[in-house]
Amino acid sequence: MSARELTEWQAFYLYVEPFGGKFLDMQFASLRRQNYAGKEKRSLDDFMLYDYSLLTPEQKEQERLNVARAKARNQVAELRDFFASKVNAQKTANKP
Repeated sequence: MSARELTEWQAFYLYVEPFGGKFLDMQFASLRRQNYAGKEKRSLDDFMLYDYSLLTPEQKEQERLNVARAKARNQVAELRDFFASKVNAQKTANKP
């Protein structure tokens, strides 16, 4: 077995296999989440100790910005619909 193959197997069992570090981290994250006393509901990923994604920091920042943009677009659409419904209700109320 070559050193490269051994390294690949070690990485596989450490990060991918269900008995690797990620599985244990998920178990402990669920315990930390149960003991969390905050009011907002947080996801399990907020309590993970390590980041297991294979994205670069730049890709993670871009993903975070894309999510923020999508949330902002949804909020704008909801506000637009809300105000449009108020204007339509006012127009129908003012008709003789």
